[in-house]
Amino acid sequence: MSSAREEFIARLFAETLELIGALDHDERTRDLLEASIDENIVAAVNFLERGGDAADEVSAPSAALTYARILAQRDVPLSALIRAYRIGHTRFLDEALPLIATLGDVDPLRVSAALVRKSAAYIDRVCDEVAAEYEVERDRWVASRSGLRQQWLADVLRGQRVNLAEAEKHLDYRFDGVHVAVTLWPGSEVTGLEVPRLLEETCAAINDGLSALDRPLVVPNDEREVSAWFRLPGERDDVHHVVSSVVDGSGKRVFAALGEPGFGVEGFRESLAQSAKVVHIRSASGRPTPRVTSFNQVETVAMMAADIDSARRFVDRVLGRLAGPDDRAAMLRLTLREYLARRGSYVATAEALTMHRNTVQYRVQQASDLASSDLHDPARSADISAALELCWWLGRAVTG
Repeated sequence: MSSAREEFIARLFAETLELIGALDHDERTRDLLEASIDENIVAAVNFLERGGDAADEVSAPSAALTYARILAQRDVPLSALIRAYRIGHTRFLDEALPLIATLGDVDPLRVSAALVRKSAAYIDRVCDEVAAEYEVERDRWVASRSGLRQQWLADVLRGQRVNLAEAEKHLDYRFDGVHVAVTLWPGSEVTGLEVPRLLEETCAAINDGLSALDRPLVVPNDEREVSAWFRLPGERDDVHHVVSSVVDGSGKRVFAALGEPGFGVEGFRESLAQSAKVVHIRSASGRPTPRVTSFNQVETVAMMAADIDSARRFVDRVLGRLAGPDDRAAMLRLTLREYLARRGSYVATAEALTMHRNTVQYRVQQASDLASSDLHDPARSADISAALELCWWLGRAVTG
C-alpha cells in the first residue's frame, strides 16, 4: 500500500468528492480534504507497519484536525466528514486485502483479521478526535458574535420566514435599498493575525470608497475568507473601479469577487450568489490575476463552468491543439482573445498588447492554424471566443 500510495490517494479523493457532495465546496476546502486524506493514509500505513493494536498509539494528523475545524465553520454536517472516513476505510481494505495473497508463507485468514482489526482501531480513534475537534470549533463558532450573525444570515439567505426587523437588529444592517456583495480573501503570504486585520481594513476602505449608507455587514466564511455587503446610496456602475482602487492600494495581496448591485432582500441574496460563482471560477483557475473580478465579467463563463467536464470537452473540441497547457499555447490564446475582442483589428490588438502589428498577425495566424479554424466564419468565431474566455478565466481547469 505504501508503494501505491499516491495513486490510491488520488482515486480516494476523487471518489470522496463524487459520493459526498457536501465536501465539494470550493478549491480551498478541496485542497484541505486532499491533504487530510494524504496525511491519514501515511499515518495509517505507519501504524500498521509498527504492528500496534493500542488506540492510544494513534493521533489524528494535523491536516485532518484543520479540515474538521474548517468544515465546522462552513456549517458542513459532521456526518459528511465521518462518512468520508468510512469510505476511506472500506476502499483501503478493498485494495489491501487482495495483497495478502502475495505475501507468501502466511496464514491469510489471520493476517486479514489483523488488518481489519488494526485499521478499524485507527479509523475509530481518528474519527473520535476529529469529531471532538469539530464539535469544539462548532460550539466556539456559534457562540461567538460572528457565529450568531452567521445563523441569522443563514435564515435570511435561505429565504425562510424570518422577521427582517429582528434580523436587521441582530445583524446591524438594513435590507432596504441597493446592496452589493463582495467576497474577500488574502494572498497566501498573508498569515496569522494579519488576515483578519487586512480583511477588516479592506472592507472599511471599500465602504468609504462606495460612500455606503451604513457600516458594511461582514461575516467570516472561514479563517481566511469573508463575505461583505455594502448598502449603496443608489444604483451605480463604478463598484468594480472603486474596489479595484482599494485592493490595488492595500499594499498587500487581497482578492475580491463582486456580485452585481441589487435591490432589497432579494438583491442582497442574489448579489451574494453571484459573488460565490465568481469565487468558484477564481478557485478553479488558480491564476493570481485579476485581483478583482465582477460577476458581469464572467457571467457567461459561470454558466458554462457549472459543468467543468463539459466545459473542458468544449474547449478541446473547439480549440484543438490551441487548448494545450503549455506556455506557448497560452500566449497564442491571449493574443487571439484580444484580437477577436477588438473585432479583428491588428492595430488595436498591437496597442493593447504593446507589441508590433506584424507580431500580432503572426501569432493570430499560428493560433488559427493550431485551432484549425476559419476566424472569418461567424459561427465558428463565436465558439472560439467562448472557448478562449473559458481558458482565460478557468486556466488549467479546462486546459490541463
